[in-house]
Amino acid sequence: MIAIVGVSVIDPSASQATVPNQTILVADGVIRAVGPASEITIPAGARRVDASGKYAIPGLWDAHVHFMNTGSTALQLLVAHGVTSVREMGGHIDSTRAWQVRMKFGSLIGPRIITAGPMLESPQYLERVVERSRSGDPRLALRVLPYRIGIGDSITAGKAIDSLVTLRVDFVKIRNSGSPAAFYATLREARRAGLRVAAHQVSGVPLRNAVDSGQTDLEHAILPPMSRLSSATRDSVYRKFVDNGAWYTPTLTVSRAVMLSGDSAARAIFSADAIRLDERRVYASAWLLEWWRMQVDERATDTGSARAAMVEEAYASSTGDVHRMRELGVNILAGSDAGSVLVYPGFGLHEELRLLVEEAKLSPRDALWSATIGPARFARLDHELGTIAAGKIADIVLLDADPLENIRNTRRIFAVVQAGRLFSRGDLDALLGEVRSAVMH
Repeated sequence: MIAIVGVSVIDPSASQATVPNQTILVADGVIRAVGPASEITIPAGARRVDASGKYAIPGLWDAHVHFMNTGSTALQLLVAHGVTSVREMGGHIDSTRAWQVRMKFGSLIGPRIITAGPMLESPQYLERVVERSRSGDPRLALRVLPYRIGIGDSITAGKAIDSLVTLRVDFVKIRNSGSPAAFYATLREARRAGLRVAAHQVSGVPLRNAVDSGQTDLEHAILPPMSRLSSATRDSVYRKFVDNGAWYTPTLTVSRAVMLSGDSAARAIFSADAIRLDERRVYASAWLLEWWRMQVDERATDTGSARAAMVEEAYASSTGDVHRMRELGVNILAGSDAGSVLVYPGFGLHEELRLLVEEAKLSPRDALWSATIGPARFARLDHELGTIAAGKIADIVLLDADPLENIRNTRRIFAVVQAGRLFSRGDLDALLGEVRSAVMH
């Protein structure tokens, strides 16, 4: 048993968000009791953690990661940053299942994974990948095609959903589709199968129609930028999310990274001097760097002042979208798009929280909700995860300072408890060291 003593417990959903001087008892992976230190009896033999002056938040989620880009080193890196659960937004289902088995039996450290399995894609895009691989980098097809399924019409949409049901995925991810009709057919088939659908904004499909038709979650910035529309028109679209119980995962972190793609700031990460420029570089594996370089090279063919201006406009609009959507009651999820260009696993989630507060102007409490209760609720796991309460799985992050005072304090991690396993600061540093060593070799 573990007894965390003297800690201030934060619940982003509670009217009184912080309750001081609490004791948390953890046994067999579950929170057994939470209450005032004066009222909780600590059993003999329990491992005591003095958390006086510390703050306990629920284990964090990154609601948008891609392990097929990061490779396995991301698993430890995420836990070392307090990310105890993730939504994998399309990837290699076989490796994910193998990791899940190993994590269940304790032979691998990594976050709980809620997975979409292979993502659904437009056949036209898949054809372009094949063509670009033939004429340019042959690695592109090997990196992209194995975890994507083309959906070009209602027949392929039905077959795709049937295959995902067989794979026992947790939800569906659509990056694009061959046509609006194929997209709508996929939504119908997913609804029939009882699967939620997270999707990019699909070409040719008005956002309000997508949400009305069953898109459960929107990923990334909205294009063309909503700022070009009147406030009344914008609000009418946002209210569609509220009416349909849809979610928004803005991935501000990757939007900022996209601004750099193709220019000198992005390419500097591949230089011999990269570690001096960005200390996180020591955690980037060769597999991840190869993907980043391919992304940067691809975007370099589509650069120029017009594109740069469009990206900056879209980002500015996106922060406004997040703020107004939250005001109207839309549920926001914190997702970094870890594995995409210049988004480091673990680090990216804390950057997303910072951007949600400092640029989208959410409250720290709302930002924490988007990385704890929100994703647990999306995953239909809020009865087990998302808050620090008796009977729930023991996923806890202990912080040296109050994140409600400054959201950047989520980075000041004192210890992590994942499914009842305690990682001290020394343990977390050891995980980081293992990742650095694995990356070097």
